[in-house]
Amino acid sequence: MNDGRYTIPTRVYLTVEQRTKLDGLLRLAEQNLDVLLTDLLVSYLAGQDNPPAEPEPDPTDARAAELAGRRRELRRLRIKLNDPYNPPPEWLITMVADLETEIARLSL
Repeated sequence: MNDGRYTIPTRVYLTVEQRTKLDGLLRLAEQNLDVLLTDLLVSYLAGQDNPPAEPEPDPTDARAAELAGRRRELRRLRIKLNDPYNPPPEWLITMVADLETEIARLSL
């Protein structure tokens, strides 16, 4: 059943009690976790407005394209930087700070 769908690897953080309750509910409903999470996300997204599209940089402007790429990378790294269950290594903190400095420099 590949109708244009794709998977998103993720982690779900639950306490022991929450996991036990979830396992019991899934067993009673005879449902798999991936189906439950997909249904929850589909319902949530249906109730949200579409976010504004990220503007595409001018392909003839190398600096704007580089800046857009670095901003995308920073967004990706900030997720790892702010994971309360997996504290970031020192090198990642330094890398994010350097990337923020570089973005500020390119933005001038």
